[in-house]
Amino acid sequence: MSIFDGKRFFVYGNGASGKAAAHAIKKHGGKAKIYTDDCGRFVAPLDKSYDGAVISPGVRPNHAVYAYCAEHGIKAVGEAEIGFAIAKSAGRKTVGITGTNGKTTTTRLIADMLGGVACGNIGYPLSAAACEKSTAPLVCELSSFQLYNANISPDVAVITNMASDHADWHGGIENYHAAKCNIAANMDGGYLVLGEDITVGALDALHTNAQIVWCSSSRVCDGAYLLDGYFQFDGNRVCPTDYLRLSGAHNIKNALCAIAAAKCMGADNSAILAAMSSAEASPHRNEVAGRACGKLWIDDSKGTNVSACLAAIELTVGTVCLILGGRGKDTDFNELFDVLDSRVTSVVAMGETAQAVRDCACKAKPDLKVTVVNCLSDAVRVAATSDAETVLLSPACASFDEFRSYSERGEFFKAEVRALSEHE
Repeated sequence: MSIFDGKRFFVYGNGASGKAAAHAIKKHGGKAKIYTDDCGRFVAPLDKSYDGAVISPGVRPNHAVYAYCAEHGIKAVGEAEIGFAIAKSAGRKTVGITGTNGKTTTTRLIADMLGGVACGNIGYPLSAAACEKSTAPLVCELSSFQLYNANISPDVAVITNMASDHADWHGGIENYHAAKCNIAANMDGGYLVLGEDITVGALDALHTNAQIVWCSSSRVCDGAYLLDGYFQFDGNRVCPTDYLRLSGAHNIKNALCAIAAAKCMGADNSAILAAMSSAEASPHRNEVAGRACGKLWIDDSKGTNVSACLAAIELTVGTVCLILGGRGKDTDFNELFDVLDSRVTSVVAMGETAQAVRDCACKAKPDLKVTVVNCLSDAVRVAATSDAETVLLSPACASFDEFRSYSERGEFFKAEVRALSEHE
């Protein structure tokens, strides 16, 4: 008997996750029909006898589809919830990873340490990965959108860090934090790994029966930590810190989370060392885009919040021209400019948040040169005339005012840098 035998779902959203969920439900005995908005307007299904609705993670909580489900007693779930249910029925081990930053890096590290399948928000839907004929652990990156109202129970959950992000989507920072904490809310056992950069009050909504495992780069703790040049776990050496190929203090912290999760899943030190020594940075995360106009150009388009932007600045060399802006997420740019490195000598503010960036910069750093432009192409041209040694695209904003994704924004940036180089 399949887990969805006799169950009927409507799937709201026909993107990759929606299509994967519909296929997975059908493969496991259920029925699924995909619905979408009609020119931006919700059209209610005529058939009201569905057992559940799989709602795309891009659909906001105030969307009419949620009210429709509540009115008709239809249980609303996410694609990841379908995937976790299939994995559990097949006896496959699961790790869920969330956080404001570092999710993708940590997910890939854990998957490599365990010989697992990296999936979820990383680009490969969990429900598709769960349908594979494999016994490999499923290592799933989960966004706050996917965790909203989710009922999941991974064997190991990881919260890499928590700061301010997506307050606009969730209707407040407290709701954002609550969504992140939801990763462990339904765990009856297992382990919850907590990274060290979690803001005060962010865990107020955390209620879990999982065993908490801590991570720290500055002190010995009950979990993963640094000591005498080694990554350590539970009082034992795992591997030397210089085996980690990824640079930056933030990646040390990501590695600690990955080691803790992998150890909780039973990984041996040799597998962890191999993963650490072969790790590669994610595309559009502090990626060298090229050299042009006498400057080094860095693509950190994946830096969509203030904390990610600050981490990217920390890794730059020399003086910096910082390209900021895009679509805001109730971003408080004061958090950036109040602690901005003095090596940042100029800022190019673009997109919908350009004026907000300029206003915060002028208030906190009145001597900082700030130029307002409409789009990324204009930002590149202005940055090319700056006197900085490095140009850093780390927008601290979403891309959706001009691009479909941060990756599209990053690819456009790299193309612009190539064009500058070719015309020199």
